Amino acid sequence: MNQNNQLQDEITKELLTIKQDIELKVPEFIRQGCLELKVDQISTQKKQDIIKCLGGNKYKQDKQFIPKLTECLLSHLLRMKKCSLQSTNINPTRPIYLGQLITITMFYYEDKIIKSYSILEELTKFINKQIHIYYEGIRDRLKLIKDKEQQLLNQLRNSQSNNDKQNETQQDVNFLKCYCHSQPGLYVQIKTKLNTSKVLQCKICSQNFHGFCLQINHDIQDFICPYCTLVMLNPQNKVIDQIVQSTFQQFLQYKNEKHFLFNCPVKHKGSQIEIRCLRIDGKDGLNEITWPDYGELQMNGVKLAEFKPLSINYSVKKRKDDSINITNHIKHNEQNRITLIEYKSNEEFKKQFRIQHQCIYFLGIFSINQLNAKEFILDIKQYHKNYLSIEDSFKLFKQECSTNKDVKIKSIKISLLCPITLQLINIPARGRFCNHLQCFDLENFITAIDDQRDKKIWKCPICKLKCFKFLIDDYQQVILELISENSLSNKEVEFNENGEIADLVLRELCNQRLKNQYQINDRIKKQIKTD
Repeated sequence: MNQNNQLQDEITKELLTIKQDIELKVPEFIRQGCLELKVDQISTQKKQDIIKCLGGNKYKQDKQFIPKLTECLLSHLLRMKKCSLQSTNINPTRPIYLGQLITITMFYYEDKIIKSYSILEELTKFINKQIHIYYEGIRDRLKLIKDKEQQLLNQLRNSQSNNDKQNETQQDVNFLKCYCHSQPGLYVQIKTKLNTSKVLQCKICSQNFHGFCLQINHDIQDFICPYCTLVMLNPQNKVIDQIVQSTFQQFLQYKNEKHFLFNCPVKHKGSQIEIRCLRIDGKDGLNEITWPDYGELQMNGVKLAEFKPLSINYSVKKRKDDSINITNHIKHNEQNRITLIEYKSNEEFKKQFRIQHQCIYFLGIFSINQLNAKEFILDIKQYHKNYLSIEDSFKLFKQECSTNKDVKIKSIKISLLCPITLQLINIPARGRFCNHLQCFDLENFITAIDDQRDKKIWKCPICKLKCFKFLIDDYQQVILELISENSLSNKEVEFNENGEIADLVLRELCNQRLKNQYQINDRIKKQIKTD
């Protein structure tokens, strides 16, 4: 038995011990609930109806009702749970990680019989509440199990057991940030479905993700992974630090709450703290903030936001969600508790509102610096990495005009007018994902985004690709400055097949400016070497 199998067996053994302990306590939880909810005070006829609906035989004496109800309700709940788990890959007798244990031990009450009698629904909720209290009481024990799971996950990532499995292991390494590696054992369960899955590579971090895991089955020209999307979602709310590692969270039909604990160091005091959430649904979930359709977010027991579903007949297709600022509710250097709740809804409710259940969400908590349009433009301009040098820009023009194509291009024309205002560009910029030579005015673009009240749409106005990062084109900047300084009337610039400016006057001015610029740069380099 190798080390990984031994560690997995240890985890499973501990999980089974907890599972068996809870199963022994559940009958007592039912009896406690009967006393607290005064179940014994309902009418005799209703008692008989409940026992009959739960599949039990008639009882003779009234004092036998509670034992009979305990037996029948537990049997019914176990049957419902078994039916629910049949549609998943979870083995109800052998949980292999903590998330599965919680799923297996909580009871599903979205059932016609349970819903028919409010007392049964309340009783089932009471059982789940007592199980939750039980988990709270063994938090330290659960933390040790979680630490072992992380240890196992790390070992699975780093192990190369033999030559036959090297390719598969290499594939694991390439997809470490994907959803399939978010829980120990999940990859093994679904790996056969991943063999034919589309591979998506993030344009920013270059990490690989399975299209199957992110529910994406179409080509995406500018794919950005959930991790990078959360950070870059609104560049004006600039991320300073990630307080909580972004994680995948999934609601299952029998458990509708997700809790996670974290500490916020004092160094973040005075910063704005945001929690962001994406829905992994293969649609708009990877492009904009999406919270559960029907639920709420709590912070240290305080409700911060309530999410209400849209009506089926509502003209807007999607609710406009946003990040949630939790700055005023943070306890620094103390443990904080985030609770994300998804409300359950019956079939009648679903007919009236747009609600998706059992979705995967991706959450992260960030320390941010909120910038207005002017501050954001200055922030972009101060970093050298946000500029495309004159040399590199000239190479792009020359490459575009080159004859290494099926059709020879004699010249190309680039408009010097901003597509947003149709005025002469001041700061020529493109998005980092853009493949066109045409620029837009950076100030106009940022100002237009800043003026959007509801949600910020960071897309290039020319090609519509994502536009979170920018490149200021130094070559076009020189051309625009020369036009302004010399009061020229050019609204566009034409480049010949050699990548040179076709307009002789503008070409001469540009060559002279670039010559002077290169001489200055050479003197600076020599001075630096001398010093």
